[in-house]
Amino acid sequence: MPAYARRINKPVKRVAKPKLHKPRTAPPPPPPSPPTNPNLHFEAGWTDSWSHRRCMHKHQTLIEAAQCAMPTGPGWYIFAVENGEGRELNEKEDGIVNDYRFRKSHVPRR
Repeated sequence: MPAYARRINKPVKRVAKPKLHKPRTAPPPPPPSPPTNPNLHFEAGWTDSWSHRRCMHKHQTLIEAAQCAMPTGPGWYIFAVENGEGRELNEKEDGIVNDYRFRKSHVPRR
């Protein structure tokens, strides 16, 4: 057989290129930053036997306050205390709490 001839009955082996797989899970969100206002903290509240209760902890982040409230049951909420006065959460703060409350899995972050 000449040096330049090729066998026809034997196929040429082809090597597959390695495929880069993208991770299927979303990257974790960045950790919450402490509030810029030192006179602001968050507290958890809930209803128990038709009365309002609160945790009385001074949480620096919304997620910390939500984690404190989760074990109390489904009727929990978070409110802000600014300069000693309680106030309702604004839309951005409420969105952060709702994202935490309605996510698919709750893994304790301690």
